[in-house]
Amino acid sequence: MDNFFTEGTRVWLRENGQHFPSTVNSCAEGIVVFRTDYGQVFTYKQSTITHQKVTAMHPTNEEGVDDMASLTELHGGSIMYNLFQRYKRNQIYVQIG
Repeated sequence: MDNFFTEGTRVWLRENGQHFPSTVNSCAEGIVVFRTDYGQVFTYKQSTITHQKVTAMHPTNEEGVDDMASLTELHGGSIMYNLFQRYKRNQIYVQIG
């Protein structure tokens, strides 16, 4: 896998079938440490990381979008994260459809 793991990179970490919004805490000596937005820490050997395990987060997902149909990454983690971002800004969805 390409080395895009610079400290501070925002990524989606897939663990136990879920996508977690995460940040690369460190990448040194072939070891990558991720911290999820929920406080969990995961450590992997860089050689074992695949695109199925870690993908770079698109910048629009970091900020949240008004219309979830415009999410660039459409999976359960990105939908829940977008709802959370909207909740923090007091822009709660009140109707669907």
